[in-house]
Amino acid sequence: MILGPDQEQNVIEILSALSTPVVLTIHSDHWDTPGSLAAQDLIDYTVSLMPGKISRELARSGAGSWGDPTLTIRNRDGQVFGVHFVGTPSGLEYRAFIDAIVASSRPYEIESTPWGQLLQEIHHPVHAKIFVSPT
Repeated sequence: MILGPDQEQNVIEILSALSTPVVLTIHSDHWDTPGSLAAQDLIDYTVSLMPGKISRELARSGAGSWGDPTLTIRNRDGQVFGVHFVGTPSGLEYRAFIDAIVASSRPYEIESTPWGQLLQEIHHPVHAKIFVSPT
């Protein structure tokens, strides 16, 4: 058990809001490192809290530019939710991870804001990395 009984029950209640199944994918090229092993343990634990709605898979990295391991969330339609977790989302990041799982299970629709039109006006390569930390 990674969480205490009260915390675990709270996470189960949050995960009960999953509207469709999701797949948590661990991307790594080094499965026996402490980071990858910790990520696998945390993902397996999370899957055990909602086994009918959450599953996991392992994948060779391809996410090497992000970090090893990297976690992604895919909905039932195969769409990868736009958030990548580099390393193990433990501690304060675990709540954000749980929220991302729930959000990714919802139907994904593009907003009515004309972002596509605005993005087409960009005529040079753009690379954005956004890092968020709760501390």
